Amino acid sequence: MAQVVYSTRLAQLCAATGVETVFIPRQLWNTQLSDAFENAEGNIATADGITEIDLRPVRTGTPDGAVMAAAGYRHAGGPPAAVVLDASQDFLTTLDKIGQAVRDKLSMVIILVEPDERFNGISANWASLVTGVGAIAVPAGEAENVSQAMVDVIEGLNKQLPAVLIVKPENLEAEITDEAEPEFAAPRTGAVPQTSQVVRAAKSLAQARWPLIIAGRGARHAKSTIVDLANTTGALLATSAGAHGLFEDQEFNIGVLGRISTPATAELARNADVIVAFGCALDDWTTRDGKLIGPNTLLIQVDTSPWAVGRFAAVSQSLIADAQAVAIALDLEVNKLLAEPKVGYRTQETVEHLQSKYWNSRPIPEHQLREDTVDARAFLNRLEEVLPTQRTVIVDQSPQAGYATSYLRVLDHRGYMFFPSGAVVAGMGASIARDDRLIVVVTDESGLMDALTDFRTAVENLQRGVFVVFQQEAPVVEMARYYGLPVHEITGLEQLTADMFISGVVVLAVQQQ
Repeated sequence: MAQVVYSTRLAQLCAATGVETVFIPRQLWNTQLSDAFENAEGNIATADGITEIDLRPVRTGTPDGAVMAAAGYRHAGGPPAAVVLDASQDFLTTLDKIGQAVRDKLSMVIILVEPDERFNGISANWASLVTGVGAIAVPAGEAENVSQAMVDVIEGLNKQLPAVLIVKPENLEAEITDEAEPEFAAPRTGAVPQTSQVVRAAKSLAQARWPLIIAGRGARHAKSTIVDLANTTGALLATSAGAHGLFEDQEFNIGVLGRISTPATAELARNADVIVAFGCALDDWTTRDGKLIGPNTLLIQVDTSPWAVGRFAAVSQSLIADAQAVAIALDLEVNKLLAEPKVGYRTQETVEHLQSKYWNSRPIPEHQLREDTVDARAFLNRLEEVLPTQRTVIVDQSPQAGYATSYLRVLDHRGYMFFPSGAVVAGMGASIARDDRLIVVVTDESGLMDALTDFRTAVENLQRGVFVVFQQEAPVVEMARYYGLPVHEITGLEQLTADMFISGVVVLAVQQQ
């Protein structure tokens, strides 16, 4: 092959994996590696054929911000993004964000430039640090082996995990003249369930009177097959918070299962005689310390990891396999046992019951409202009335996040995100992936201040957005004004109108005493 600089080849190979957007933190702006992504051009072979290289570099403030922006971008439906990081620049703190992407099953390509052999007086095994948080570590090795390393990166992406390509700094300027031909592993089928387990679970579903199916973040890719199974068995559908919105278009969706469930949702869940949980941890939050699962309920858990089964809740049966493969197998087996689809939970009585599955349908008790502050529930209920339907709701772990999840409707599972931190910059990434949706970030003053170093770049890349900040102190308002954003200090619900959200980015500072 013709001579090509290693950093340029990295950019080309990222484009070949389907990467379209590259997030680059401030300390790597205007470096050889960032220039390679900005100047990459030509054609490249991809799984879909020959395509033109057209990478979009996006500058962020911090390494943490770069990873969170890529996470928001991926969660909103964008293809895997690339993130460029320097291991000598706060990488140990960024590991926490990578671990968060692992938990959320958000694949991305992370190019990590190693520092010198000894960094800050200690020797670090970067690959071990990466695998320690659950991501895929791929040491790039010698310059001529870069194509083989990228094949290993693709393996990580196929597992819905961040894949970290660890490159040597001295290789970035190397010229590759004899690139090694990569070797590809034989195609592998997805994890499939054991036949005996499928038959047993299918019999339980066929005999169930009030079945319920719960989907977690590990089952988001299996929506259509899970819906088919629910239609056959007469089951209701629910999600954990990690898959909130997945079944929003389904008539018999009872909503989010967990501490924020409405009484209607909780009652339907408790009355289920058979529950099948796909890709859902069933932790204490989701089951409300076990109170959302009836004492005599037969619980079937489906997960790719045997370590996840029964970790938080005692189960009656388990299927260790991919959610989609299990749903297909169960639907086929149940159809053998039934002459026609069951009615199950799907009655007119249930339809009427589901009219109160949202908190918006329940008035806030007068004695809980105070005159000296804006009640978060009342505010979010009014906000739901004036926001456009096309939206992406992003919440963090602020005290009001639960209310936002309860009161703000979402279009689908890509229209809702929860990030313990970094919600503001994740919103920027989500906006790049889906510019047709208004970005709604709900946080408090500490969440906005935590995003200070990434705030400017986040605002610059947002087309339409609203930052809802529950605050007590004026500095939050002044910071937003400093960056030229219109700020509305909300002291009454009558201030909220639909024309606030027609264009641009706006800050709603909700006064809390």
